[in-house]
Amino acid sequence: MGKEISTRLAEFITETQYPEIPQEVLTFTKQLTMKTVAGMVVGSSLPPSRKIANIVKNRNLNGDIGVIGCGFQTSLWEAIFLNAFFAHASELEDDAFGGSVSWDITVVPLLFPLAQYLRLSGKALLEALAIGLEVHVRSCMFRSERLGLMLIPGAVGPAAGAARALGLGTEETASAIGLSMSNAPLSVINFGTDAHYFESALQSLQGIMAAEMAKEGMSSNPNLSTYLSNYLGKDEVIPDKIVEDLGKTWILHNIWVKKYPCCFLNHRQIDIVLGIRKQHHLSYEEVEKIIVHASPGDEPCNRPEPKTVGDLQFSFYHILGAAMLDGDVNFTHINTDILMNPRYKEARSKVEVIIHPELSSEVMMAPARVIIKTRDGRTFSEERKYPIGSTGEPLTMDQFKALYVKFTQGVLSDRQITKTLNSIIDLEKLNDIEEFMDILTLRHKITE
Repeated sequence: MGKEISTRLAEFITETQYPEIPQEVLTFTKQLTMKTVAGMVVGSSLPPSRKIANIVKNRNLNGDIGVIGCGFQTSLWEAIFLNAFFAHASELEDDAFGGSVSWDITVVPLLFPLAQYLRLSGKALLEALAIGLEVHVRSCMFRSERLGLMLIPGAVGPAAGAARALGLGTEETASAIGLSMSNAPLSVINFGTDAHYFESALQSLQGIMAAEMAKEGMSSNPNLSTYLSNYLGKDEVIPDKIVEDLGKTWILHNIWVKKYPCCFLNHRQIDIVLGIRKQHHLSYEEVEKIIVHASPGDEPCNRPEPKTVGDLQFSFYHILGAAMLDGDVNFTHINTDILMNPRYKEARSKVEVIIHPELSSEVMMAPARVIIKTRDGRTFSEERKYPIGSTGEPLTMDQFKALYVKFTQGVLSDRQITKTLNSIIDLEKLNDIEEFMDILTLRHKITE
């Protein structure tokens, strides 16, 4: 059964043709790509990304693959690793919930450098993106939070996308799946630290390594169902679900989209605060208290006194205080200067978090409830099961475009933003992505 699952996945990866991918899947793939590219661009400018980029740059490796936002070239594997690190450092990863973590940030950052290396057409890249993301969501659908680990097995989707881009056959692709299975999963204890980004970037790196090893004829045991059952427990895994209606029903639509550069556990609460603020025309000065009723699954964001930039991105206190103060959450709220800024320290003091132990400890499984009390005695409350951008409230194409502009402003010029955004929208029409990558990496093709 295990090898049969991997064989069916491998057949899907190698045999699926562009006309067989529904148009709505292609459109959503482009939208996720917009978000992830924006995350790589802005993420490249952040302190953790600059540090890891310096480590690679100082190694003086030969290579002609550009590193996004950094102005230097390196080898393929290092470029993939860095771009994947940048995508997560921005905390803009999109994710599917209801199972294990399945982030687009492990697939998209791999395929753009690989497409540049292989001189793929935009259409071939779009095929690999959609197929890689679909396999990623399917292979990561079983829960692992009880282990304190996530993204299991996180490199299968990246390897699937890489195998498709490399044009591997069915047997080689199955081998790539096996080579990508055993990897370092994400540990919950690393949330809010640079190790969090390192772990996910390693899975993009393993994806390309597995695909290239399989291309060279290296072997593996691609028994995905046994691997998952041994790791997560037989009662937790239903192998047939991985390939249920494969090729007929695409489930990458289950990925939720992040609108703010902070932990996803904050997003429902941000939507509530911004919604109440706008609907009732509340000013920050009118608000006395923001009370968050949370579940044990929200505990990673119970950080009343953030001490690092990572803490800021994972703190209900900071994120909701900033949302009430400024009417948005953006990268202006995520920097070391903010930590000791008296305005934001005061805003954090207005937030109270109550963890309810009787609620589900599974991530995003309990509803989020926020109460806002004003100085004149008014009370506003709202409850949300899902954030805006989830499958129940999907974003429009215009909203995706707005997010791309929002997050790339200040890093790219207006002309560069327009050019790269249009390139993603019309990805299947590009002969290759060389100019697109030059703008994002070396930035010498389009200047003001």
